[in-house]
Amino acid sequence: MTHWRVAPAAQLAKGQESAVDTVPLKWAHDAATGAPRYIHDPEVVDKTGTCICPACELALTPVLAGQPMRVRPTAHFRHPAGALRDACVLVAARAAAVRHLAERGFIDLPRRTMSARAQGFSGQDYEVWVEEPAEQVRVSSARMHDHATALLTLDDGRELTVDLTGTREPRADGSGHAVVTIALSDPALAMLDADAIRARLRVLPDMRWCSHWNEQDLVLRSRTAAQRAVSDALDGWGDDDEAEFLSNLPDDMTPAEAQAYRRETLLHREAKAALEAAEAIETPGLEVIVTRHPPEELAGDWDDQTIRKVWLTGRRRLELDDVCLERRLGRIVPDVIATLGGRQIYTHGGTLTRVGDEFDEDAEDGYAPAWPPTLLIEVKVTHGIDDEKLRRIQQLDVPTLEIDLGSLGGRLSREQFRDLVVNQIVGKRWVHHPALAGKRRVLESEIDEHPVCLEWAQRIREFNRPRWLAKPAEHWVSAYLSAATGFHDSSVQIRRAQRTRNPADAPVKVLGPEDVEWQELAAAAEALDAHGLPGGMDREMISDTGLVPRILSIRHNRGIGYAVDSGFQVLNAIMQSGEDNRRWHTLYTIAVKAYGLAQHFSEKQARLYAAWRQLIVERVEAVDETYLRPGTYDATLSALFPEMAARIATGYGLSKKR
Repeated sequence: MTHWRVAPAAQLAKGQESAVDTVPLKWAHDAATGAPRYIHDPEVVDKTGTCICPACELALTPVLAGQPMRVRPTAHFRHPAGALRDACVLVAARAAAVRHLAERGFIDLPRRTMSARAQGFSGQDYEVWVEEPAEQVRVSSARMHDHATALLTLDDGRELTVDLTGTREPRADGSGHAVVTIALSDPALAMLDADAIRARLRVLPDMRWCSHWNEQDLVLRSRTAAQRAVSDALDGWGDDDEAEFLSNLPDDMTPAEAQAYRRETLLHREAKAALEAAEAIETPGLEVIVTRHPPEELAGDWDDQTIRKVWLTGRRRLELDDVCLERRLGRIVPDVIATLGGRQIYTHGGTLTRVGDEFDEDAEDGYAPAWPPTLLIEVKVTHGIDDEKLRRIQQLDVPTLEIDLGSLGGRLSREQFRDLVVNQIVGKRWVHHPALAGKRRVLESEIDEHPVCLEWAQRIREFNRPRWLAKPAEHWVSAYLSAATGFHDSSVQIRRAQRTRNPADAPVKVLGPEDVEWQELAAAAEALDAHGLPGGMDREMISDTGLVPRILSIRHNRGIGYAVDSGFQVLNAIMQSGEDNRRWHTLYTIAVKAYGLAQHFSEKQARLYAAWRQLIVERVEAVDETYLRPGTYDATLSALFPEMAARIATGYGLSKKR
């Protein structure tokens, strides 16, 4: 049997007592059973039982019981004379409502929600909600605990405290008690009969959780979810990561710098993790752009004739077989070293040529070199590859891709971020690729032969011709030989530096068209050409094994273009040269005679030279074309080396073929 006893400890909400002072008491408890009794119940009308107040437990007297139509006065229970009613009316009605709730057998509990906030490295707040779902639970028993609360026992043994004021604030006491609050404080409730209360209970007022059985779990879940939201947005990390970060943080770093460094470290780490797990990576195409502007001397008329060649390959997805993070390679530690998988990759592309704003031509590659098997990847957040690291990468000559995370922008989830790093090409660029330097040389050479560029050269020659002809050929001969000697001496020094350099250092750059030494030599050759002495910049004349440096070496009895000390050492190299160079051998014997090099020979050297010279004589007399030269450079060489002119003029060793 359930007895509805109410402890008098709790107090009503402020303002409720005065609101019920004028409301008649229509509910009581059966003194024997504790069951709720309405003023018009048969037991009350027949006076078969005694009723007591559920709040103060004083005996009550029914007044006008069984006369529901009476209004003034209306039917009610009366306290003994002089008794304080306090909140008896409302408490009695609440007790009746709870009793009928127990009789109903179930209660619909709302979902329990809880939020938590976490702040990311960017200062952004992330709010996350977690919940326990709404549920309908069966009630096995219910009792009033005090004036304002009831205690329900559920079928599964759980207990639920019901605050009946509707004003209790949510709070968790850590005890695991479940508390809901529901507004059953309307004074009109005390006026309702049993059927009306049952009808009211079918649609309960809004019920709110003050605390839940799983309150602590909800707190933990919400905090974890908030931190996960920060992590998924790549705006924060966990406690272990923070501890590791702080342990490596420089002492002189300001809080603002440290915060920026946190985000940089996080993005850098996430990108490397994505690449380590990836089986392939999308990469942008290779690109080389070579632009040739009209010479300054032609400014104005030719400004719209800039030549531009662009070589491109398509974007490519590279399969990755082996991915290593931060492993030393030579003198650098790349963020990622990967071994390329799948079939052999070739740098096949095409070239587009434009002159000014007009399309000129396009062409596909006829030859495509293969990729090396290794790929380096550098991840940039705020600081990219510095000059020293770039120099070392260029020395390794390995394809190197940079991923600029700072250019991605916006707020990204971890999945979006990993998709960008692995599957997209935004923010990616090739900082080095072995194919680029070779392709640039090809494009430069093609531009040199372009009709527009050849026209420029012709116009420049015409422009400079009066100046060249204003001075005698002898002036330009001296300038040319001086420039040739300086150019080849510098080249020898560069090659010596290459042989003695530390293998870890960058290779020494050889002289080329952009260097002063080359330009001075080319200018003197152009002047000689204006005087009718062509060929000064032809490979046969000016290369390291060309006629000019070899004859200069014989003339000065020292290596010019050769890292040797004597003319004979150069002559010995000539003796060992291949078949293609034998056609020029008669010129070298003329030079030895003209400059008296033989007087510096040792006996052994003299014997070697005599045997070699005799072979040349025999082959010339036999009209062996291998040893007969074309007359292409005879006039120019006679001007450059006048001591040889008379012997060259005899036609000795000259081929009769045109």
